[in-house]
Amino acid sequence: MTSRTNRVKAPGIWEDVQVGDAVVLTRGSHTEYSGEVDTRTADGETIWVRTPVGGRRLFHVSDGFELTGHQP
Repeated sequence: MTSRTNRVKAPGIWEDVQVGDAVVLTRGSHTEYSGEVDTRTADGETIWVRTPVGGRRLFHVSDGFELTGHQP
């Protein structure tokens, strides 16, 4: 993955997230989901994340997750 995965920010600031970014979504101290951004809305408030095994899940900025980037 490119260095742009390091640009991902905390809740409420998802406008830097781009399709292809590797992300980890945590709530509290628990990792709940990780994968690659598959799709995002233009305003950055909603993203679809795909796992390496092909699962896909929708997340909204108001869901309370912290979104961070990670290196593969």
